[in-house]
Amino acid sequence: MPGILIRAAVLLLASGACVPLGAQDSRHGTRHPRMSLTPLRPGTAADSARALALVRDLRSAIASYQTISAAESAGYRARRDSATVPTGRLLHVGRRQGWRSMRQGFDAAAPRSLLYRRTADGSMRLAGAMLVAPRSATVEDLDAMVPLSVARWHRHIGLCFVRGTAPGSRVALRQARTAEDCEEAGGWYRAETRYMIHVMTDVGDDLTAVFPHE
Repeated sequence: MPGILIRAAVLLLASGACVPLGAQDSRHGTRHPRMSLTPLRPGTAADSARALALVRDLRSAIASYQTISAAESAGYRARRDSATVPTGRLLHVGRRQGWRSMRQGFDAAAPRSLLYRRTADGSMRLAGAMLVAPRSATVEDLDAMVPLSVARWHRHIGLCFVRGTAPGSRVALRQARTAEDCEEAGGWYRAETRYMIHVMTDVGDDLTAVFPHE
């Protein structure tokens, strides 16, 4: 495959990469006060091949989770009621990771969250997965996991979490911009999240679709 610049959207949940990154909105090229994205690097054929191999490996690894019930049987839990997800939108179905597993290295075959899409016929179908980088990941680490010429990792800044209606669920309150605001809302504050990336495995091997520009 030719080395091409693929501008991609990526979500990241994690605390503290070591290298500061510029905050920029991925859709409009404008600064976004609540998000920090990785810089886009020049593409190479090797980058494209490496990203494609990751997509195919991930697609194989999550093939058994075609339904939400299958994911729940493996310990995954939806962040919200699937009935509230509009057509075309995604539902994150994640699983908790213990302290030991969070300290282990990056494993694309064991995603933190599975992504399900509401289709036109009303069903929820497996669409991909969200990968999460280790807490200590640097820009170079992120590039080694998923090439920065193919996708832009990002993390959210200044989030407040409160418990949702489902047992153990959490909802981010983006309007709580300080720890004090968050505490008043009855939640807990996260100054910055881990880096994350969405990988869409239901759209073939076109990397521009696999890493959609959200």
